[in-house]
Amino acid sequence: MTSEVRASLAVRLAGPLCGIAVGIAVIALAQTITLPAIDGQFSPRWWPQLSGAAIVLFSLAAAVRAVPSNAPMDELEASQPGGVRRILASLAAVAAYGVLWHWIDFRIVTVLLVAGLVAVNGGRGWAGLIAFPVVVTAVLWLLFSVLLRVPV
Repeated sequence: MTSEVRASLAVRLAGPLCGIAVGIAVIALAQTITLPAIDGQFSPRWWPQLSGAAIVLFSLAAAVRAVPSNAPMDELEASQPGGVRRILASLAAVAAYGVLWHWIDFRIVTVLLVAGLVAVNGGRGWAGLIAFPVVVTAVLWLLFSVLLRVPV
């Protein structure tokens, strides 16, 4: 295997391996959720464990799909300018969301988060920066607060 093919394979596997690590971390963190004394069909650990397992499985599928290709690096899309900055800004927005949710209403902070993520990733105009965040927040609020009665 040439060094170029090895480098190409390493680049292709970087994302799936990160996904596998995140999925395993989610499953491990789900184990720290305290179980209520009330017995039920689904525990509070169920959804995070299922989500973590899905992340691991989809990442494994992406890794398997990436391995057989022997194409050189020019097959891969070039990195875009500002990509690292956008990723860091998105992570900072999600962290700020987690902190602000304790003091600001879910609906307000979620609209701000979605609008911020859209703006950071290139969305422009009233539809992307106002209508889309409001619709996403309304759907989430209706689903969790109204239908599932999860306190938000």
